[in-house]
Amino acid sequence: MPDPRFFLTREPLSLGETLRIAGVRDAALQETAIHRAASIDDRELDGAVVFTESAANAAALKDRAFALCFVASDVAAAFGADARYIGVKNPRSAFARVAAVLHRLRGIEDAGASPAIGAGALVHESAIIGAGAKIGADVEIGPFSVIGPGVAIGAGTIIAERVSIWCSVIGVGCRFGAGTSIGGAGFGFAPGEAGLERIPQLGRVIIGDRVEIGANVCVDRGMLGDTTIGSRVKIDNIVQIAHNVRIGDDCVLTSMVGIAGSVSIGSRVLIGGHAGIADHLTIGDDARIAAKGGVICDVPAGETWGGYPARPIKTWLREAATLARAARKKKAADDDR
Repeated sequence: MPDPRFFLTREPLSLGETLRIAGVRDAALQETAIHRAASIDDRELDGAVVFTESAANAAALKDRAFALCFVASDVAAAFGADARYIGVKNPRSAFARVAAVLHRLRGIEDAGASPAIGAGALVHESAIIGAGAKIGADVEIGPFSVIGPGVAIGAGTIIAERVSIWCSVIGVGCRFGAGTSIGGAGFGFAPGEAGLERIPQLGRVIIGDRVEIGANVCVDRGMLGDTTIGSRVKIDNIVQIAHNVRIGDDCVLTSMVGIAGSVSIGSRVLIGGHAGIADHLTIGDDARIAAKGGVICDVPAGETWGGYPARPIKTWLREAATLARAARKKKAADDDR
């Protein structure tokens, strides 16, 4: 279930309504109610609509309690009489349409409990604090910053000017630089009949203690789960962290690093400036990525990689040296003509 501090959930949809929204026709199904959109990885799926693009994941759901699962048409055929599996052309798009109706982001103008401001907190008069937000003791919030509804900020955290924080739970003693965005919607789209359709981003950002994030950094909330940043992580200016990324404790990310969605980064990882990491990869504990490294496969724990595409640093340096020697020989040969 999307966190009710950050998202409003409407009354359950009937099965007929759900299928109409998803664009499914003539489905012979028993009547049921759809209460929420969820990830297939959630522990409890009672009353939930889910989707998967994997036949193996669909099969793993079979013995679990869920209301509805959108799958590709050929995958649905494999489940025969199990009417919970609905075959569609694009499961992700069908799910997105239903999720957008079931849930919506709480707006800054929505009514709710007054913000709770801890003792000694300094909130600039131009800052906006949403309903139900919890601001810890001795927190500082700078001019024109926006703290969305329900956001929780730990004691002693310092937030500079023009910072935007939504759908987030933040630990103690953190620092956020000017212009940074935490908990914005991730870059999620699915192809539909009328073109690309936005997939609702219904997760959160969870940040540990004593994390420091520089200026103009973007940390997107998860699509369904959470984007998480461990304790004592240090992030330089102008870094992009996409939805559902998981970063362990004590990592360092320098300027202009870009991390695509659903990457898992271990603890004590060092990532050099302008490095890029493709989606759904795993970077092991104590790994290091050299500046401008382009990571397109998993990096084992403790290894140092560089280059594009990134590979073990000794391999990359040896290849670079070989190319340099070949270039010098070619130039010498040309000069002798």
